[in-house]
Amino acid sequence: EGQWTLSNAKLMDVGTRAFDSFAERSVKCCIRGGYLYVPAYDKKGIYKISLSNSTDVTLINFGFTSQWKPLCETGSCELYLTLVGDLIIGGDFQITAEDTVIQTQGSVRLNNAATPLFQYKNFLFGWGGSYGNEYRTAYLLTPYLASINNLSSAVVKTVDKTMKITYTLTEQPDSVP
Repeated sequence: EGQWTLSNAKLMDVGTRAFDSFAERSVKCCIRGGYLYVPAYDKKGIYKISLSNSTDVTLINFGFTSQWKPLCETGSCELYLTLVGDLIIGGDFQITAEDTVIQTQGSVRLNNAATPLFQYKNFLFGWGGSYGNEYRTAYLLTPYLASINNLSSAVVKTVDKTMKITYTLTEQPDSVP
């Protein structure tokens, strides 16, 4: 609530919504840890803006120019940024919890998403629409180990739950008689 004036910052719009026809929605920002992440207008970085202190503004440079395409198939709803755990996911980049930028391939990942993904245990849920059609989607987070043992909780694959095999190679002298 309220209005801020940010000097020396040129932001993209944070999203749009239309009410006159189909359910049209575009989400171009996300919030993580009390900060609003909004892409720079030139597509070369993302602004990290504190929600409690409007003077706390940081530009995180990508190191490349983003194609700035949505995570979903184009339709009447488009999702450009979403948060999974502490990871911000964009069309051709990811931003880790430490604000490190990772450039990715930039392919379509979701189906007609209109909302950020909601996480429940090892699942992500999303809602969306395209020209009068509505979509509900569910995704299974990996790494995930399925089990036939009917465990009471999901087992997430980590380094300590990975089978390790160590081979030792030794040179043997030729056994020629």
